[in-house]
Amino acid sequence: MAELTNHFNKVNELLNDWDGVGLSHELSMTELITSILNSINHNSHSGMSIQKKQQIQAKVNQIKRTDVVVKRQQDIDTLCANKIQHNYNEIVAYRLRSISSLLDSKFYDAFRYLIEAINSFVKVFELWSQNILWRLSLDLRLMAELATLNVGSSGSNSDNNNVTIDYFEEASRTLLSKCFQAANADRTANLAESKKNAALGVVNQLFQIYFKINNLKLCKNLIKTMESPGFPTLESYPLNQVITYRFFNGRLSVFNGQYKKAQEELLYAFNKCPNDSIKNKRLILLFLVPMQLEQCKFPKKSLLEKYKLSQFIDIVQSIKSGNIKQFNECLATHQNFFISKGIYLILEKLKIIVYRNLFKKVHLITTGQRIPIGNFVSALKWMENDAIDIDETECILSNLIYNGYLKGYISHKVALVVSPTNPFPKLPLN
Repeated sequence: MAELTNHFNKVNELLNDWDGVGLSHELSMTELITSILNSINHNSHSGMSIQKKQQIQAKVNQIKRTDVVVKRQQDIDTLCANKIQHNYNEIVAYRLRSISSLLDSKFYDAFRYLIEAINSFVKVFELWSQNILWRLSLDLRLMAELATLNVGSSGSNSDNNNVTIDYFEEASRTLLSKCFQAANADRTANLAESKKNAALGVVNQLFQIYFKINNLKLCKNLIKTMESPGFPTLESYPLNQVITYRFFNGRLSVFNGQYKKAQEELLYAFNKCPNDSIKNKRLILLFLVPMQLEQCKFPKKSLLEKYKLSQFIDIVQSIKSGNIKQFNECLATHQNFFISKGIYLILEKLKIIVYRNLFKKVHLITTGQRIPIGNFVSALKWMENDAIDIDETECILSNLIYNGYLKGYISHKVALVVSPTNPFPKLPLN
């Protein structure tokens, strides 16, 4: 009983002090959920410090010891009502029930109890407790991921009426209608005292879900709301939340073909991300590097090696040198990796820059403004494949001219007549 009593006392102490940060740690389920997720995914917290691993394990062990006591209680609701102050008794009770269900592999029940804890929390939510809102939002997303992975397990994928549950859909609905609304509904005139200061942490969890379920159109309304005059400026939110927000904003810009904006957002996220957050900086670079390449800004080999992104090394080298053969081989070799990260098609579009740099070399070794088409055909046969012909070569040249990478015109099947001034404009074009 000591473990449960200590938990109750700690909650009350933090409530009396209005310590939202401490209370968010005390009520956290993150360590337990991620521990189970990592065991399923065979992830051993690689890259995490020994001290951090020990802290997580200590929290998990404490939760498990408390749950042993909880399972002995006949009426946990009444016990919490008698022990917990400030209307937090329902939140604590539902959280304990969620933990018990989770440890019994009853994922549907665990998910539902966590939603009930959130429903109870938003009724008493104040700005001082915003860290609790962020923690509950994070835990709900992680719980949805865990429950989705275990669909098919006992009690994990259907309600009492055997209706199949889409956990990510349910989680996003709760986050939007309960958590985000709890912050958004505040009409306090002084934004510094408004609950809207808690909104960004919830929005970031929604972003993660929307990208997970590939429903990116839902992100636009959130961005429009967050950047409206009625909300605090982005700079007023915690830096870690701003980094996450701008990372997803950058990814959304990639999806919409707004590469310049994407580069700005992702570059901000990378530069502001702490240097010891290797995993996060690597994730940002996965999308930033293609945007930089599109602008003909080439990352150093040492940077790519540092963040274990060697897949890009030959891509960078082939673009710089105009080596279309090396470029194609690299795309083919790492095709599965690039596709899994959603950047294959973006990289494939860079082929036109490789052609531009190759044909510029042909121009440099040819005297005069009229360059025989055969010269370009020979270069492509040597670099790409022997089957290429004049028609295909002229098609590539036409695309280069149309897209502004080359200034000149084609004399059909005879020659390319290049502009006397700056025939290959400096990159990037815009």
